[in-house]
Amino acid sequence: MLLFSHMISYTSLMRCSIRLISYLAIAFASLQAGHAGRPNIVLILADDMGWSDLGCYGSEIPTPSIDSLARQGMQATRCYTASRCSPSRASIMTGCEPHKVDVGLLDDDSGRPGYRGRLKPDIPTLPELLKKAGYRTYLSGKWHLGKVRGTYPWDRGFDRYRGLLGGAADYYKPMPDRPFGEDGRLLKPEDLPDDFYMTEDITKTALAYIDDAARAKAPFFLYVAYTAPHTPLQAPRGEIEKMLPLYEGKSPGSIAAKRLENQKRLGIVPPSAKLGMHNKFNPAGYEKTSAERKEYIAECMATYAAQISIMDRGIGKILESLDRHHLSGNTIVMFLSDNGATAEMPQNNKNKKTALPIGLLGEVGCRDGYGPMWAAVSNTPYRQYKIETFDGGLSAPFIIRYPKVLRSGTRYHSPFLLQDIAPTCLTWAKLPVPGHMDGKPLNSYWSKPASIPPEKVWDSIPNTCPPRTIFWEHQRNRAALTDKFKLVAPNRGPWQVYDIRDRTEQNNLAPQHKALVEQLSGQYRKWAQETHAE
Repeated sequence: MLLFSHMISYTSLMRCSIRLISYLAIAFASLQAGHAGRPNIVLILADDMGWSDLGCYGSEIPTPSIDSLARQGMQATRCYTASRCSPSRASIMTGCEPHKVDVGLLDDDSGRPGYRGRLKPDIPTLPELLKKAGYRTYLSGKWHLGKVRGTYPWDRGFDRYRGLLGGAADYYKPMPDRPFGEDGRLLKPEDLPDDFYMTEDITKTALAYIDDAARAKAPFFLYVAYTAPHTPLQAPRGEIEKMLPLYEGKSPGSIAAKRLENQKRLGIVPPSAKLGMHNKFNPAGYEKTSAERKEYIAECMATYAAQISIMDRGIGKILESLDRHHLSGNTIVMFLSDNGATAEMPQNNKNKKTALPIGLLGEVGCRDGYGPMWAAVSNTPYRQYKIETFDGGLSAPFIIRYPKVLRSGTRYHSPFLLQDIAPTCLTWAKLPVPGHMDGKPLNSYWSKPASIPPEKVWDSIPNTCPPRTIFWEHQRNRAALTDKFKLVAPNRGPWQVYDIRDRTEQNNLAPQHKALVEQLSGQYRKWAQETHAE
């Protein structure tokens, strides 16, 4: 009897085991089928690069890899960012307005809601949501969304991470000034190789992550966050010398005029567009500048261009790796910048009247920036710079390639925001979009861009985007965008009003639209109260 009882128990156990194995097999098969239908996502972010710094946006800087991506996918002309790096990155990672997730400024804790300098722990990040669907998640490069324990990338959904945890740093020797981390630990200066160069390290790490993802045979999310071309101006001397002929003997104003001419030829600005910051160039003053100073000015821009060129070469390697692993057909690749170009003049060349010794630019310890004139070139044709809420500070290039869904060589002229990226990716990954996200899924809009004759594109904003009013705030700079007007209030000054077709923001219509100002300023105050914006 005891033996019979044991036989029944053993038989029952075997049946349970077989049933469990069957369930697991079905679940695994379902998971594999789900994986097969989910795209890989590669998001590549430049740092402080202006709207016009790519060949496909009118630049003289050679960017063949990114230009090819634009030809193969969709190129946007009205991608709006936050006006600084950390808030933009917060929106990308969460699908939310940055103040809502406590990153209204940078990664320093200001001690008040909206400005705590780290992502709110109760709002999930895009990689955290993707992991639930079996995605492997990787980040190579700059984080800048929290620099205390519990806020690092490995705490917020990334399986693998290597890069700069804080803000911009020396490209050759980032530590000890800035923390650098890898896979759950903080690195020491001696942990980096002697030939370390930030941009190339970010590329090398991204390539290793693609290899890892290919072996895993699971969908993956790879975030490649370059620090280029953020200050300081640092690049190998040979790379700078390749770029010097583009700028020697040429004034910033002449370069900006050529870019605008190229943009009109490419059809990415209206034929009537003018330089929004023509007053920044002062041709007469430039001609009176000493030959030594002109040489220094040219070398500044050549170094900046070299930083972009090195990044573009790395992006080419990433695209080649996707091809080599036969992943390109089912991989969404996006490229964009986190905000407009900066007029900031760090350390060495701040208020300098004379040139630094030729050769110092690009070297270890250099802290120079390229200054307001070249930043105005980078933001061609738009007005003002990073930190401000004119279009020069808020406009970024945006390119997306998704062969299965998006037609090659298309343009998207409607406005959208960085917080739209997360819900769009989730929708393509067949995942629900959480209700707390402020962004809108743009899948249907991007897959079927409006068919508008080229001569009509600039008459009005194509109705191919979700209807909404958008608000911004950064360091007391405010803005609001409707389907017809953009309002800007620099440094808490009075509201200025521009027709949305006036992208260079030259003709202030505020006196004719007092009722609109009153209405939208009231909506702004309500928005600011809800999001803890100043």
